Amino acid sequence: MNTKLIKLLKAQLEVTPGDLDLIIPMVQEYASTSEYELAKESLAQELTIDSEALIKTLKSEAEQCEKSQPELAIVYLDRILQENKALAEIYLKKSIIYQRMGDSKLALKNYNVAVVIDESLEDENFENQIDNQSTPEPLISNEKTPHTNQRVPLSVHDESVASQAIPERELLSDDDEFSDDDFIEADRLLDSLTDGLPHIDFSDIGGMEELKERIQMSIIHPFKNKELFAKFKKKTGGGILMYGPPGCGKTYISRATAGECGAHYTNVSIHEILSKWIGEAEQRIHQIFETARRKSPSIIFIDEIDALCIKRGDAGNSASLVNALLTEIDGASHDNDGLLVVGATNTPWRIDSAFRRPGRFDHVLFVPPPDTLAKASIFELALKDIPQDKINLQKMAKSANRFSGADIMACVQAASEEIINQILKTGKDAVLTEKILIQAIKKHRATTIEWIEQASNYASYSNQSGLYDDLADYIRNF
Repeated sequence: MNTKLIKLLKAQLEVTPGDLDLIIPMVQEYASTSEYELAKESLAQELTIDSEALIKTLKSEAEQCEKSQPELAIVYLDRILQENKALAEIYLKKSIIYQRMGDSKLALKNYNVAVVIDESLEDENFENQIDNQSTPEPLISNEKTPHTNQRVPLSVHDESVASQAIPERELLSDDDEFSDDDFIEADRLLDSLTDGLPHIDFSDIGGMEELKERIQMSIIHPFKNKELFAKFKKKTGGGILMYGPPGCGKTYISRATAGECGAHYTNVSIHEILSKWIGEAEQRIHQIFETARRKSPSIIFIDEIDALCIKRGDAGNSASLVNALLTEIDGASHDNDGLLVVGATNTPWRIDSAFRRPGRFDHVLFVPPPDTLAKASIFELALKDIPQDKINLQKMAKSANRFSGADIMACVQAASEEIINQILKTGKDAVLTEKILIQAIKKHRATTIEWIEQASNYASYSNQSGLYDDLADYIRNF
């Protein structure tokens, strides 16, 4: 490893943090000596490139090295999934690489997720190749009835085969109890999803006062004043559904909410739940909820929840998963007091209406693009440690009309690249100026516009229940 090059790249990154053109050479340098954890850490940081361009670049990098350096290819693919957890093709690509590396367990795990997200990717020949390497272990062992723990693949083409296969796997009933050992895997999963996350609360979020006030009343006050709410037979917990344009901070707000409540926070991805094996995804959901109940007060955050809460008429073979999630949220056979489920989605109209019944997602909150104060805070964060002239953050925020947080980060990146180009051409030092930043803002089209245009149809024609009143109010002033 060329330590001198690493030092130079790190020094430059202090000037232009999040620059992918600097990070990729660093990742490759670490990988040259099999320092894949350092490579992963370097790539995991917040980047200033927009999501679409990032995914395209990382796909290209992964393709170039998947045969010569498969471990490095996995690092790139994992970073893509950090950006978008619902890309079936990426899970399949990881599965192929792991299969070549002889790791049948990880190959099977990623293949299962890929075909659940996109059934058209099913490949019986490839699946047989994985199975021939090793027989997968069951998720939960049961010494009393070992024959019931066989993994039974779900045939999406032959319903009669699927219906006959279901009894072969013992599903959990509401009366089943777990010993402490049964929670080891789920505990490890939950801990991995919370490790390394710094504590944040509403003081870390600038602006968005109306949304924070609604969260205070519907979530935080019940958590902090249990006795008062108990007098009126109101339990803490329940469900909150957050929806809005991508890149507007739904995940960050949920973490801040957990910080305000002093609650254990778990960020669950669909990758950790979905499986092609009958009953396995349902068991994983049950384990996650049971472990969260033991850590009460807890907040379970499920991003892209529309992938799990799809309308049952469209769910096909995933309908049982929808029902399992409904059962866990209901808490009919379990005590959900002190357990809050927060779901986030960009497409609330895809979610089964059953999830919005009382006792489930009682509150549906629209998370709009950041207001002026919030945008100023995001600009301040994005510009931190970048050499700059005096910049009026309020002026920048007002200029960034309809921008999401991701849009703002992209503009700062574009402005930084302009300064770097100037330095490279002239050989003279320079700093980021207000004028260059304004130019970058003017060139950037807000990514929220496309979402608002699509969402306006639902606010106009599918709002008989008043579900999208907040969205309709926002659109009127858009």
